[in-house]
Amino acid sequence: MKWSACFVLSCVAPVLAAAGTGVSFPDLSVASSSKVDYVCKGDQHVTVSYINATNGDSFAYLAVDGTPHVFVGVTSGSGARYASGRYIWWSKGRTGFLALDGDGNAPPLLGDCAESVPRS
Repeated sequence: MKWSACFVLSCVAPVLAAAGTGVSFPDLSVASSSKVDYVCKGDQHVTVSYINATNGDSFAYLAVDGTPHVFVGVTSGSGARYASGRYIWWSKGRTGFLALDGDGNAPPLLGDCAESVPRS
């Protein structure tokens, strides 16, 4: 499913403001948020902000190659799946990985990611 930039910009800002990103969207209320640091294969590090809105929408905010991206929660059979353009962030339990959408044969951009400091 493709999400338009207009949708993301008009709906996600209050959520991101609450996550400390400096972006604000006035029409969404945050139910919960968390920030998780991951260490991935090759000693790569990524921080992901997870945001759950009161309307049931969920988002992840992380940088890909130094550029911040807003990922929108999409249907998943197992774990949580978030999409941003051609990128997919998957998380399950205390692990995650970043891949290109639709390219099941390509290795993940960030693989074997595990929380660096377990949540308390």
